[in-house]
Amino acid sequence: MNSKGLTLTEIIIAVLIIVIASTGLLGAFFGGQQVMDRSRRRMQALNFAIEAYEKLRASYNYNDSEVSVGAHTEADIGTVLKADGELASEDLDATLTYDVTEPAIDGYKQVVVEVAWDEREI
Repeated sequence: MNSKGLTLTEIIIAVLIIVIASTGLLGAFFGGQQVMDRSRRRMQALNFAIEAYEKLRASYNYNDSEVSVGAHTEADIGTVLKADGELASEDLDATLTYDVTEPAIDGYKQVVVEVAWDEREI
């Protein structure tokens, strides 16, 4: 019997092993891409919240309507908006709101900025 070559069965098994390994690596690649997309959207949302906070802080006047006690939207502080009233971003379809509460003992108002968006499941 001559054993210098490979049989068809050996070749099929080798190709099958390579395909299974490649499928696993490809799945890991797409899963990693989704995690990176989610992280990018979270970073964009954080940047929008920081921008809103900085706009409020830069033009702060205790009696301005922008910092009146209660709930507010991004339109109250002039954040860059899309035509439909949502924050400007290519792939983060988000809305920004902020809430101002009464001053504590030290006299400073508390501002809580929130950015909300719909996230796909991984």
